[in-house]
Amino acid sequence: MDFTEDLVRNLSAKSSLPLVFRQFIKDWPVCEWDENKWTSVFGEKEIPFRCLKKSFVSDEPCWERRCVVNKMTFMAFLGILNTSQEWMYFDYKYLHQWFSSDSELCKIISWKQFGYPDKRASDTTLWVGSKGSHTPAHQDTYGYNIIAQVHGRKRWILFPPEAGGLKPTRVPYEESSVYSELNFYCPTDLDAFNGLTGGRMVELSAGDALLVPRGWWHYVQNIDPLNIALNVWLPHDDISDTPLAVLFLQLETVVKTYLDKKRKSRRMKRQKTREDNTPEPDIEEFDLKSLVEKHDTKLKIVPSLNSSDLIDLIKGNIKEFVDNKIPDEDEVEAGSSSLCLTKAVIDSFSQSNVIDLVKQNLFAKLG
Repeated sequence: MDFTEDLVRNLSAKSSLPLVFRQFIKDWPVCEWDENKWTSVFGEKEIPFRCLKKSFVSDEPCWERRCVVNKMTFMAFLGILNTSQEWMYFDYKYLHQWFSSDSELCKIISWKQFGYPDKRASDTTLWVGSKGSHTPAHQDTYGYNIIAQVHGRKRWILFPPEAGGLKPTRVPYEESSVYSELNFYCPTDLDAFNGLTGGRMVELSAGDALLVPRGWWHYVQNIDPLNIALNVWLPHDDISDTPLAVLFLQLETVVKTYLDKKRKSRRMKRQKTREDNTPEPDIEEFDLKSLVEKHDTKLKIVPSLNSSDLIDLIKGNIKEFVDNKIPDEDEVEAGSSSLCLTKAVIDSFSQSNVIDLVKQNLFAKLG
């Protein structure tokens, strides 16, 4: 079984487990770029880095509102990597918004190797960060994610969509993300992490790629002084999984497409029943197992992580960034334990079971 573009694309679309592709993109020229090359690519443009003191301790995640934005050139960023008391993150930036289409970086970006030749720089986001910079734990509400690690190491902690204990919240609200209220960076209380199940962890190095299936929770932290990654989000085929905000933007088109697909699916199911009454084998499970066995040096299911090992990782953060330091009062933020009625109402109405019910009723009335 060859590791073809079509096979990788089908695997990415169907896998229900996160997969790591070791050294799968090591032949990408960008994986060979050193700091001098990246400095020349960025040039003199000022880059907005989201920054926060490394010793910041809180029961809540390091929300964006806690950060300050400092603009600097990439060369200036490199100059303070090893001395700054802050972590710095130029994150979630679409390449086409920062580089011209004829730039060297944009010209060489292609996701053809993953079976998506039409996905290029205009679909790609860039993440540049220092040690300790991170994205709070969250799940994307639709589609799946492919990450290409091109410089440094990045740690991914993942949980399945159905995982309990992660305290999901829609405050702060982001249309395509649901956040966890747990702080995986430097929390004041580790008890909340006891008993978390289903966790997985992987560290990516330059040349590695990662598939994050639809709905998987993920906390992402940079663990080298300089870390650079690229990613592309890919939509899921099931239109019913599209967030309500997107549905309302193009309601008629989306609903018509959804209903057409359901009618076509029913016709195909009836036809297949007449032709063959034998059940279909579980192709996904068989393919994934055989692929991992055949390509065990290149393809891996992301290893499991139990709660005690997770707590040890978090303790490592605290030891590195907080211990032996005396934080200022504004560097310690207790979690909000009092009930906020507005937040409670938003979270209640934004629960996935409520949204699914609204979608079902909506499609039923429009069908």
